Amino acid sequence: MLSFPLEFPALMQLITAIGVFGAGLYILNYFLLQIGVIRGTGIAYPLMVIVAAGCVLVSMSEDFNLAGVIIQITYIAISVMGLLRGFIAYHFVRFSEPEKRFISQYLDTIKPHQARRLLNTSKVMKFEPGDVLIEEGHTSDFLGFLLSGRTTILKGGKVINVCSADEILGELTFGLGLPATATVLATQPTTCLVFDGPRLIRLLRRNSQLDAALKAAHFRHARQKLLNSNVHTVAAQNRAAAAA
Repeated sequence: MLSFPLEFPALMQLITAIGVFGAGLYILNYFLLQIGVIRGTGIAYPLMVIVAAGCVLVSMSEDFNLAGVIIQITYIAISVMGLLRGFIAYHFVRFSEPEKRFISQYLDTIKPHQARRLLNTSKVMKFEPGDVLIEEGHTSDFLGFLLSGRTTILKGGKVINVCSADEILGELTFGLGLPATATVLATQPTTCLVFDGPRLIRLLRRNSQLDAALKAAHFRHARQKLLNSNVHTVAAQNRAAAAA
């Protein structure tokens, strides 16, 4: 004769408790998502959904409901797919050498799959001496990362700075729809990782986390560039004074 390890009423109480725990986990998971403690694209959210759905499924063994079972199984399946997608995106993303340089020098705070989406809007371009990358007073969505060569920054026809490898160009006015504050001129054969402005802007509008990371990187770089420009201006003034 078959016997249960627990008395039948006690087993039903345990199953009900498991279901209540799953329901509570669903509520907690959604609450943490809304207050920003966890993210829908992270690992914690789908894992908690899988556990919660599993608990609710167990509770349905007491009172079977086909619609409820379908919903819970679907939640589990979609969450597993999301985890697998995240694993593949994180561990199997590949970058070219120029792209690796950009990430390490400029934007190493984002995850590989996010960097891949960002860099899909870019391509490597070459410029000859005399080519104008950005023109003062003209609206431009140019954003580029210098891989090699040198550019000169001019304002009102006067040199205010020079930029070389591993520096960003165009970050001050990118995406703002404002005229460029200075002219950027290639003074050597220059290779640059250039972003497609409209595509990148559309991507950033859909991804607030990526937008915030890029803006923070722009701010850090613009501050350093301003300091370098001040040093260059002072040095030029000192040379002019010495020549006089």
